[in-house]
Amino acid sequence: MKIRYERPVCYTAFWSYRLGLFALALFAISAGLHRFAIMESDIFAVLFAISTGLALLAFIFACYGILRLWMVGAEGGRASAKGCICALIVLVPAGLVGYRAYTLPPLYDIATDTASVPEFIEPVTHGPDWMPHVKLFESAPYAGQAEAYPQVTGRRYEGALDRVLEAVRLVAENRGIKISSTRMPQPPEDVAEPDAQEPAQPGDAAAIVSEADDTDSIISLREILAEESAPQDPVVLKQAQIVLQGEARTLVFGFGSDVSIRLSEEAETTFVDMRAVSRFGPHDLGANAWIISEFLRELDMELVGISVR
Repeated sequence: MKIRYERPVCYTAFWSYRLGLFALALFAISAGLHRFAIMESDIFAVLFAISTGLALLAFIFACYGILRLWMVGAEGGRASAKGCICALIVLVPAGLVGYRAYTLPPLYDIATDTASVPEFIEPVTHGPDWMPHVKLFESAPYAGQAEAYPQVTGRRYEGALDRVLEAVRLVAENRGIKISSTRMPQPPEDVAEPDAQEPAQPGDAAAIVSEADDTDSIISLREILAEESAPQDPVVLKQAQIVLQGEARTLVFGFGSDVSIRLSEEAETTFVDMRAVSRFGPHDLGANAWIISEFLRELDMELVGISVR
């Protein structure tokens, strides 16, 4: 007589596969739609959080199913393995997001020059309002940037402004940054025309002083002569600057950032500054620093030989 052993069934293992597969499908579809700008960022954030929660639950169920298989030989080992794999595909990027959010400073605005921040030509928006924003931005908007992103610095090139501008446009096209606005250098303001009346000569002013009888008038005329003879402050010429504004997107998930590129002509060199501001969320997870550093690295390669810093 044959003896048949009946193995217990672990239904939790099968539920782990179902939940893991659903979480993976939800994550893949929402990430793809957001990457190609079909889905809004706030909707993707909600769906990503839901898929992460389901994947975590599926991973716990899978661990329980494997434990039951080891202890009593319960059925569901393959389902537990499949559910564990599906859950890990979702939990790995979620864990990376959490790690970068914990280790990097909570910034969504990154600039190469924090003292004189490059401005945007057109106003930019940052949201959404329902997400918590870090209040430290009001007092120290760039706190911790220098320590976390030492590579985010400006570049100086021994080249004319138009030469560097041509290279910047080429690199922006190669990097997928869509330039939407450009502000060229402003023409010098017209110098105010002097009055038609000729200024009084020193001899004439002295004659006026000698003919004046009032002591107060003599003192006031002497003060005027002293001010006219005093050396004038040197005229400071404005630097020629070109500002470009565009939009960049992250490589994997496609989060958008507004980018400002400022070119300043200084003597015989051109200095390039950049700024990137995320459109979504209180933390950019290092994306803006990556956009700036990679852009400037490629610009260095394009202008190889004329970079001085």
